Amino acid sequence: MNLVLFKDFMLQLAFITTLIFTYQIFFAERSGQKSEKIILSVLFGLSILFCMAFPATVTPYYHTDIRIVPLLLGTLYGGPGTGIILSSVIILYLWYMGFNMGLYSSTLALLFSMPVILLFQNSFIKAKKSKRVQIAFMLLLYYSVAGIASVSLVRGLSFMEVVRIDYLHIVINAAALLFFSMLNEMIREMIRKAQDAEIAFLRSQIKPHFLYNTLNSIAALCVKDPGKAEELTLEFAQYLRRSFDFKHLDSLSTLEDELELVQAYLNIEKVRFGAKLNVEYDVDANLDIRIPPLILQPLVENAVRHGLMSNLTGGTVKISIKRIAGAAISLAVEDNGCGMSKGQLAEILQPNGNKKGVGLRNIIQRIKLIYGTSVHIESVEGTGTKIYFDLPR
Repeated sequence: MNLVLFKDFMLQLAFITTLIFTYQIFFAERSGQKSEKIILSVLFGLSILFCMAFPATVTPYYHTDIRIVPLLLGTLYGGPGTGIILSSVIILYLWYMGFNMGLYSSTLALLFSMPVILLFQNSFIKAKKSKRVQIAFMLLLYYSVAGIASVSLVRGLSFMEVVRIDYLHIVINAAALLFFSMLNEMIREMIRKAQDAEIAFLRSQIKPHFLYNTLNSIAALCVKDPGKAEELTLEFAQYLRRSFDFKHLDSLSTLEDELELVQAYLNIEKVRFGAKLNVEYDVDANLDIRIPPLILQPLVENAVRHGLMSNLTGGTVKISIKRIAGAAISLAVEDNGCGMSKGQLAEILQPNGNKKGVGLRNIIQRIKLIYGTSVHIESVEGTGTKIYFDLPR
């Protein structure tokens, strides 16, 4: 009997493995996006349905499965919404199939256990790898106790009698959860390291890009106004020494530091272009918010160099930073310069596009990798360009 049970559980594990790793491998790039939770709910929901459709037969009147594995992992990684969806899948399936005893015991088990699982979900997300595995395992044990108590109550059996019948089920649940949670954390860590390496590479591109263009601006002043060029060079050197720590450029910066960098760049460009360059700031956000370094300055530089200064009369660049509901901040850089056609924009955004799009392409990739969100671009030829995006909490 135990061998038959083991084979039934292995079939359920095969279903879970296929669907969970389909999610991890093919949808890893969607991390942080709203669609991630939808995909996670669908795949983990299918895992639950497969487990329940092919249960292990303990006795002629008692069937069981390892639905707790996708239920618990889906809730811990997906959050309350995913947990409610997966719990609903279980209850609706049992109701549809007419498994009254199973419906009653499963509903009781979920009522006892889901509030506790959701209570620990936030701690699970914030915890390190080893701690996550421990939290998941402890929650599984709690769910098992709640499940045994529910079965005992509904079927009129003693607690220890249910344990005796269900012990193999509990052991396989524990082993499966440990296996999946540890393997899941290893895959997530590999993906995270790959993304960190790509982000570091992108930042290594943008640092010399900023310095090269800023020093070019100072060099242009050497002919026009050597005294001012010297003054600005010293000012820029002092700024770098004071505020621009290259050793920590791969870590997060503050919004205040990013704005100082933008202002330093614009001060140099205003001296160079004079009245042709106007700047407007609209900032209503906590300046201590942590953000990736060099995500505003390249956009401002693009607006000035390729938007405004392509016009003989110049124009205005507006920098807007706002607090919004559901996110940390919303950032926008807008200019009333020459704008771009759809063809020009598509060319700039190509991976191997022209040099004018280096900063923009870089920021789009970094925002997607770090936050899983998109950068929006609105541009009308002859009117101007607006680039904006939200940074989630």
